Formats: sequence, C-alpha cells, structure tokens
Amino acid sequence: EVPQNYSENPSLGTWVNKQRMEQKNRIEGKNSSLNDSRLDRLQRIGFRWAKRKGQASWDEKFNELVAYKAKFGNCHVPTKYKENTALGRWVSTQRAEYKKFQEGQAKTSMNADKVRRLESIGFAWFMAL
Repeated sequence: EVPQNYSENPSLGTWVNKQRMEQKNRIEGKNSSLNDSRLDRLQRIGFRWAKRKGQASWDEKFNELVAYKAKFGNCHVPTKYKENTALGRWVSTQRAEYKKFQEGQAKTSMNADKVRRLESIGFAWFMAL
C-alpha cells in the first residue's frame, strides 16, 4: 500500500495515485490512459486499487444493494447509477471479482460466502448488453 503522500518516494506516491484515478475513470467509462495491458500488468503484481476496508464495508454495500432491490425489484444497478455511484461501482467490482474467483485466481476479494449471499438476493453475475 503506497499512500499518495509517500515521504520515502513522493513521485511514486503521486504515480500510484494517478493509476488509481485512471482506473476509476475506466470503471466510470471515462477517458483513461490505463489501457488493458497496463491494467493487466498492475493486477499481476497485486496492485491495490483502494484501501481495503474489510468485511464491514462489503456488508454495508450489500445492504445498499438489498435496499436497491426492494425499490426496483432487481439487482441490476447501473455502473453509473447517479443516486449512488459507489454502489454502481461496487456491483461492477463484484462481477469482476467473481470472474477471478471462478478462474481460481488467488488475488480476489470474492469468496463462497459472498457468492451465496449475492445469489440469495437474485444477483446476476453477467448482464446482457
């Protein structure tokens, strides 16, 4: 975990923060200098896209998804959901992490319990375009 204000190497901290901002732009469908090749290389070295907040944060977003389903009747949160952009990104992340989990990748935040919980509320792992 390299913080933005990394005193040992300030330029590294700035660069790492830039990668995180470029990934955020990619997720939001905005222009980004982080192409597929760069993204793949960063993911292969275990690059952390955000500070890990643990299970409590996951549970909070899961509960927001349950509330979304209660309101709209499904779990199809748009990635750019204006009422809750963080929930839209979280849903997108769950799908990406599920793919890694299915492929047996070691570096994924997804696990069998999260899969079970998401499926129990009708979460769709793949969305038709």
